[in-house]
Amino acid sequence: MNSTDSDHPTVTERRRSWSGGHQFLALGPLLVVWVATSALLYASAAQDEVPTDLLFLDPATVGDQPWYTGLLHELGILGWAVAATAAAGGAWVAWLTGRRNSVWFLASGALLTIALLTDEVTGFHSVLGPRLGLAKQVSIGAILAGAALWFVANWHEIRRTRWPILIISLAALAMSVLLDYGRQTTSFHVFYEDAPKLFGIVGWATYFVFTTIDITRSAVRDREHDALAAPA
Repeated sequence: MNSTDSDHPTVTERRRSWSGGHQFLALGPLLVVWVATSALLYASAAQDEVPTDLLFLDPATVGDQPWYTGLLHELGILGWAVAATAAAGGAWVAWLTGRRNSVWFLASGALLTIALLTDEVTGFHSVLGPRLGLAKQVSIGAILAGAALWFVANWHEIRRTRWPILIISLAALAMSVLLDYGRQTTSFHVFYEDAPKLFGIVGWATYFVFTTIDITRSAVRDREHDALAAPA
């Protein structure tokens, strides 16, 4: 047996094809999400404030703009979504393997990322919030406070991860916030503000993806070690 074989011993595949009844019961999660989706669709059809096509169609199509309109903004939304999914998946792995501190660290990171994703999708701090009477500075301050609280509360776990990626990403996002307040000084302000934000978003996603990979790899190695150490 070579070193590769010893590092990754063969495990007998224990999964089997599901019976028809089991497959039917497995449709439960689909039913739940379809019920929630049906409620959303009903609400969109029942209201008469916003034209339905504005809720379904791509903004570029509605505005008769080129297909690439908002492409980098959509990439940022995708980055937040990847980060939230990775963090939630890592929290699940940590929970299955009894790593309680990592569960809180990653689950709270997923919730924070979902808040950032929601702000990115709705433009809450710059558009929706002010329309509701909430100053832009208050919204941004709440986001920054939440991020700082998450960072401080989870520093013990963060320092066991690839934390330089996180620090650099946070610095890029902070730079975007600072440039947001001084953007009127240049006609090229959108690039100078949103370029650092995009760097920060993809860096944030990279951090959580690799953190989840590292935790999963560690859990698998622990399982393999326990299996090899168990008496025959």
